[in-house]
Amino acid sequence: MNKKYYLFVNGKKVEVSEEIYKVYWQEKNHENYLKQIDRKNHLLLFSSFDQDGHFESNISDDKFDLNKVIQTQMMIEAVRDAISKLTDEERDIINRLYYNEENLRAVAETEKISHPALIKRRNRILGKLKKLLKDFE
Repeated sequence: MNKKYYLFVNGKKVEVSEEIYKVYWQEKNHENYLKQIDRKNHLLLFSSFDQDGHFESNISDDKFDLNKVIQTQMMIEAVRDAISKLTDEERDIINRLYYNEENLRAVAETEKISHPALIKRRNRILGKLKKLLKDFE
């Protein structure tokens, strides 16, 4: 007996493979889990901003500290600016380790360097970022 799997795409029921079905629901469950953590930590999502980047009128919950939101946004911009000043190789390592959440061994393997060498390189890059961000504190 072949079980059929369906997903709704643009309001239409579409048959998909079992693999696609499972991957979709795994991602959907992960997304819901992350949203739950965000709500628990009272995080303000960028999706709550309007297209012009204004968010003051979108905040209806008095639990949010507007100054903290602004400070966080400024910090994000400072980190983005500091990362943009890294070399392509340094930026790639940071992206893979912290944004793509790859582990050190996997990155070391693809970079064809030892695990300890990657740790030293990562620490050097983080030191460089710390110096670039020293004025932000």
